[in-house]
Amino acid sequence: MNLYEYQGKKIFQKYSIPTTRGILIDRDYENDYVFLQELQQQLKYPVVIKAQVKVGGRGKAGGIKIANNSEEFMKFTKQIFSMDIKGIRVNKILIDEYVPIEKEFYMSFIIDRSLSIPVFIFSPSGGVDIEEVAEKYPEKISKEYISNLDLFDFQIRNAILRVYREDINHVKQIESIALKLYRLFRENNCVLAEINPLVLSGSNFIALDSKIILDENAIDSIEDEEDESRSPLEEEAKRLGLAYVELDGNIGVIGNGAGLVMYTIDLINLYGGKAANFLDIGGGARADRVKQSVTLVLKNPKVKGLFINIFGGITRCDEVAYGIIEAYNEKEYNIPLVVRLQGTNYEEGKRILEKLKERISFEFTESAEKGAELITSLVK
Repeated sequence: MNLYEYQGKKIFQKYSIPTTRGILIDRDYENDYVFLQELQQQLKYPVVIKAQVKVGGRGKAGGIKIANNSEEFMKFTKQIFSMDIKGIRVNKILIDEYVPIEKEFYMSFIIDRSLSIPVFIFSPSGGVDIEEVAEKYPEKISKEYISNLDLFDFQIRNAILRVYREDINHVKQIESIALKLYRLFRENNCVLAEINPLVLSGSNFIALDSKIILDENAIDSIEDEEDESRSPLEEEAKRLGLAYVELDGNIGVIGNGAGLVMYTIDLINLYGGKAANFLDIGGGARADRVKQSVTLVLKNPKVKGLFINIFGGITRCDEVAYGIIEAYNEKEYNIPLVVRLQGTNYEEGKRILEKLKERISFEFTESAEKGAELITSLVK
């Protein structure tokens, strides 16, 4: 489950991570002129008006504005409520404190899919996509793998010092925030806990944005209010009992096992693509569950290609193949499909899927790496 920025910041505050405090308004107030007039009179300008959507690139899309006075406040709130960012309508706006920025950093904890352990990622180049920094300036990214669940101060300190040595007092402050973020990451069963950017303002470090993705099993540990953070497709997936998280790319991903799905997403990133979702069908999935999964992923209008990566043990490759065929028989899809199968009843699964070649852009592979490369090239 992917949280909104404002929800992530509430959790930051519980863990004493310094962050901005804002006021949330929703679409119900869009045309309530009296409310907005009263609200803007209470504000201390400038303020930052931020669209609350669970996709990246809000700033580039015009979803973040700085209002210097009441006139700009009214103008920008109206503009942002009328926006559609990457196919998602803006229903909530966070009116946030303005913070003067001297320097921006990146910090996150994420599960390394190949090793199934957490990794700390830090960079002195924040405020942009970390993938972009990794591609252009790999020497500015530091990683620290946490092989046991205990994280020691020196591990964080060493990771920071590999790429940033300008001020030892800064390093100590960053280290303190990182340790708090790891506690948050552990205690809330996070898939990702990210601060981008972590900004230096005066003598203080402040988490200016938040990105938190929770494991579905952790949802009950979040206040009921957090349920509204799910997108319509995530709500549908929950009703169907599917482990599904929407991401901001355009390649649909389906696999069996959380580790395999996360590895697949990493492979797609490696070949220059971006995943549109995480979907784990689990072990032993039958054809009906596979059909539901394919149908759900392809309801997302952002999806321009689909990669299904299955390693069959208790999950039978022929059942997976039947589910894919049933989904495509029910509705005509015109996007490229790549399927990687290995394991139980592999030959039968391959035979069943051969029928798709007559109808759509379809490729079959036995290699996860080749499959990721194929789907990325077909979507570009």
